[in-house]
Amino acid sequence: MESSLRIPTSTPGGVVHPADEQAGFKKTAERMPNATLVAGIAADGFSLPSVVLWPSAYLPKELTTLLTPSLDIWPNTNRWMDKTAFKKYALTVLLPAIIDRRKRILKESHRCLLLLDSHSSRADPMIWRQFKEAEIDVVTFVPHTTHIS
Repeated sequence: MESSLRIPTSTPGGVVHPADEQAGFKKTAERMPNATLVAGIAADGFSLPSVVLWPSAYLPKELTTLLTPSLDIWPNTNRWMDKTAFKKYALTVLLPAIIDRRKRILKESHRCLLLLDSHSSRADPMIWRQFKEAEIDVVTFVPHTTHIS
């Protein structure tokens, strides 16, 4: 899921709230820099840790107050999920969270199922070998079919 924020070019990575200039949100035909929210939810309603991919080479200090065990913010100059960001998310957030959740509610020997779209950022066989070794089955959907327009 993506969310657009207005980020002034004069302050790379700076944060501007829409109300700072006027009430409400500014409509614009130009594409604004995106901050991408990476969120996951289990079938029982359990929320996996979320990550915001921040469109900058560094994280503005204003955003560090938002960091919690369930929300992290990573600088990402691409502004969207790419192979590098997905690998980091899959191996440092997703895989550990699934393994931990399985230990808490099931026996470790039970298999798990992960559903996600087959976006090109997921094309890393090493990641999927680790999920297979952890007995996590992965089912992918056609790219761009898992979002609401």
